[in-house]
Amino acid sequence: MTISGKLALRRTFSRNSLALMALCFCVIIGSVFLMNFERPRFNPRREFNQVKITPTDVPDREKPPALVKNSPSRETKPETKPDPLSAHSVIPDADPAKTITGLLIPVAGVTTNQLRDSFYDSRSEGRIHAALDIMAPHDTPVLASDDGTVLRLQQSERGGTMLYQSDSTGSYVLYYGHLSRYAEGVAEGKKLKRGDVIAYVGDTGNAGPGNFHLHFGISKMTSPGKWYGGEAVNPYPLLKSTNNEQSTAGK
Repeated sequence: MTISGKLALRRTFSRNSLALMALCFCVIIGSVFLMNFERPRFNPRREFNQVKITPTDVPDREKPPALVKNSPSRETKPETKPDPLSAHSVIPDADPAKTITGLLIPVAGVTTNQLRDSFYDSRSEGRIHAALDIMAPHDTPVLASDDGTVLRLQQSERGGTMLYQSDSTGSYVLYYGHLSRYAEGVAEGKKLKRGDVIAYVGDTGNAGPGNFHLHFGISKMTSPGKWYGGEAVNPYPLLKSTNNEQSTAGK
C-alpha cells in the first residue's frame, strides 16, 4: 500500500471515529433527556390541591373561630317578686301556740276589741285578703309586732310603702303595708325590738285616698331569710290571744 493510500485510510478512520463518538454522545444526551421527561415533576398547585387539611391538622392558634349564630336579642326584664298581698297559699287558722306567739298589735293605741277579722275578705281577681286591716288615723305610729330584723323595704303597686321583718324565731315574715313613711333610722338589716316605732299609718298603694289603715300580714317562710312567697297565716287569732297591753312594748 502506498503512502497516499495509508494517509487516506487514516483520514477515513478518523472521520468514522468522530462520527461514532458524536453518535454515542447523542445517545447519552437523548437517554438523559428521556429519563428526565418520564420522571414526574413537582407541581405546587397540583400537590396543594391533592392534600386535604382537616381541622385536627391545624394548630389551635390557627383554627378559625367557630361561627355562632346570633340569637334574636331578648329584652331583659327586671325580676319581679311575688307580692304577699296576692298570696294564694294559706295556712288554715291553727292553735296560736303551734304557730307564732307573743305578737303585739302593731298600731299604737289600738286594742283587741277594735280588731275585725278581714283575712278571708274577697279581693279582685278572685283573691282573698290574706291579712288584717287595722284602721287608725293618718300618721299613727306603727310598731314592730315582735323582735326581729328588717328584711325588706319596698314600694308595691298594691301595698304602697311596705316593710317586711322577720319574727323572733326567724321562721315567719311580718309585713306592714299602706304606710305613709318609715320611721327615722329604719333600714334593711336593722334589728328590731317588740314595740319599736318602725313607720306610720298611711293610704299608699291601693288603699284609696283617705282610707288610712295598716295592712298587717304574716307568712311562714318557705326557706330561711326569704321574705316573699311564703304561706299566709291569719294574724287575727294570734293578736286576739295575746296579752296586747302596749305598755309592755319594747320588752
